[in-house]
Amino acid sequence: MNNIGYWSSDKAGLPCFEYTGNIPYAAKLDNGTDVKLPQDPWFLLGNYRFTLFTHISGEYELISGQRSWARVNQGKTKNSGVNSSVVVINGKEYPLTGMDSLAADSEKCKRIFGCGFANYAYDIDGIGVNRNLSVKPSTTIYNGASAFLLTVAIKNNSGKDAEISYSESVGANFETIQFQTAPKEYLPLQYINKYSENKQDNFAKVTITTTAKDPLLVIDRESMSRHDAYPPALFMKSLSEGAQFSGDSNGIKADYVFTLKPGEHKVLHLVIGYTFEYEYSTLENIMAELSTYEEAAEPTCAYSQDWLKIIPDYENEQDDVLRRELRWHVYNLEAMATYSEYYNETKIPQGTIYDYHWGQHASARDNFQHALPLVYYNPKLAKSVLRYLMKRTTPFGEIRLIEMGNGYSDNDRYFTSDQQIYFFMLLSEYLRVTRDYAFLGEKLQPYPARHQAEMTVADFAEKCFIFLRDTIGIGMHGLVRLLNSDWNDGVYYIEEVPYNNIFFTGESHMNSAMVLSIFQTLIPQLRNAAEVMGEYAAQLNRLCDSMSLYRESILGAFFADTGDRPFPRRMYFNGKPYGDNNMFLEPQGFTLQINEFSEEKKRALYEEMKKRVYSGEKIGAREQENPELNGDNGFEKGSRENGGFWWALNGPVIIGVAKFDKAEAMRLLKNMTLQHFSEEFPQYWSSYWSAADNQESSLIPEEGLPDQTIDYSAIPVYCAHPHAWILYCYYVINE
Repeated sequence: MNNIGYWSSDKAGLPCFEYTGNIPYAAKLDNGTDVKLPQDPWFLLGNYRFTLFTHISGEYELISGQRSWARVNQGKTKNSGVNSSVVVINGKEYPLTGMDSLAADSEKCKRIFGCGFANYAYDIDGIGVNRNLSVKPSTTIYNGASAFLLTVAIKNNSGKDAEISYSESVGANFETIQFQTAPKEYLPLQYINKYSENKQDNFAKVTITTTAKDPLLVIDRESMSRHDAYPPALFMKSLSEGAQFSGDSNGIKADYVFTLKPGEHKVLHLVIGYTFEYEYSTLENIMAELSTYEEAAEPTCAYSQDWLKIIPDYENEQDDVLRRELRWHVYNLEAMATYSEYYNETKIPQGTIYDYHWGQHASARDNFQHALPLVYYNPKLAKSVLRYLMKRTTPFGEIRLIEMGNGYSDNDRYFTSDQQIYFFMLLSEYLRVTRDYAFLGEKLQPYPARHQAEMTVADFAEKCFIFLRDTIGIGMHGLVRLLNSDWNDGVYYIEEVPYNNIFFTGESHMNSAMVLSIFQTLIPQLRNAAEVMGEYAAQLNRLCDSMSLYRESILGAFFADTGDRPFPRRMYFNGKPYGDNNMFLEPQGFTLQINEFSEEKKRALYEEMKKRVYSGEKIGAREQENPELNGDNGFEKGSRENGGFWWALNGPVIIGVAKFDKAEAMRLLKNMTLQHFSEEFPQYWSSYWSAADNQESSLIPEEGLPDQTIDYSAIPVYCAHPHAWILYCYYVINE
């Protein structure tokens, strides 16, 4: 028990978390500085077609990522939503949602969040009120009900008659997240709302149409565009009799009025969501999906049996706490997974800043990483992620970094050097685990995924390799070039030097170690595929021969550059080496995975790592031993890419250690879990059920928090990295 909350299980046996603190949340560092975390923490409910952030206060955000990232009920401040629940008992009004409502008080409301549900239980002068929001999981790669079921159960325990009215409302304000901070008068699109009702079917909706001066912004729904001119309609449907709807262009409200005698109870059901098809008849599929709910006698999801079919049991795991967390990670990846209407595939977003704050489907390397554990328990989704990213790849093998709006993809200001390597990482693991070699013959259209000559997956692999070999290329030391950055985007800001001085001269030891560790698995998998796919044998063997030559070249250069040093350097940048005497974590985990690197050297390297980057750290290795960046541009020493903790860097280390010491790898994994994270930093709510992609290290007072050099007080602390890497490492260790 602590002042944040604790874990338990719902009646289906799935993990859930009870938040026991009051809000607004506040905490201070030891030096008295206020912690920059949102005052109203939020949990995620969702399926592939629906994203719902539910706050401790009972407020929620209806978010769509099917086209652009957008909020359908955008609030007055960024990253907020508008909704309200009010109960009136014998003439006295009680607000159930909001920062000033009963939900904000832990003594007046019990708040439990689990796999697919958020539950708020109130006891108001002998009247029990229970609000439950439940989301049904997707059952295929392409489906999902874009709505939630609201169940309101009211019971009279007061011993006397109670006159009750209950109202539920949701705001209608569509706003794309990428433009949530822009003045509306400067936006190229204007949205117009129209309210309507269907009394016969207990249904109300707000449709949204678009106007624009620029005709190219509203050609048709299928056209690629950074600006979304085809938003969904907001709707509310009552599954219970007696609903009285009202509303206008600003939102929808449902009212219920009834009397409860002592001991009586009443259950109300509302479906609230959005649809990209405006006709009422098109909602029948959503209603049919959600009509299979179960009435819960205690906090659980109305669709818990459906979630049980999705979430593995991990029955062989003897550590009950770890088992619970593994199931929680699977749930969150499923809830985060988002269908793309333009590409007709589903991916798992990075979340946090990229998707939920900036409104970008970014970045490709993150999407690849998040799918790694899926190859073990949901290979169909892993395959869809691969397809999605190949459709964002040009015919020449360039993988577009970011998607915005409806299918619009570019590299923003970056020309990164590692996207193809992460593609090979996921492809290699998919083939190794599933043995689905026929996938290499599947045909897809490359970017922009419309009216293009089809390419096989083998073609994409070949073109991406050629792009890596020839366009990214190698530098004067024989290592894979850096261009403007590899995994570490901070490289882009490392020194104030002319861009042309660094672009073609930098080399990345991380990229090089990744090529060596990934290709040693990928090449044999492609050879295996060539044996069973006669039609593609010649192409695949050619590709393997070329990859082998390339890998041999990088291997010789990498070992020559390392020499007798106890660890490899980080990079060559702006005419000098980085990491001669100061260890950077980036290349170390992948170096531990290289077959030609002897076990003796691996153990020696790991000992150096324990002394240099694990020293003083509570959950894992920090990114740098002694941060070298100067602290400008917000890169405080010990923060983010300048010495912070990253799941994406610690995961590869664990996999490398597992090659020679699985017990130690499991120790490192458990150290990196959210359970251990919350034990070390129990005062921060961001330690418990999800996290940002990075945490501050022991080098600064903000240790254990997401980056505090920017204002995290309004940013969703919800990232796929911890969920994906903990799961992936667990599967690899237990192979």
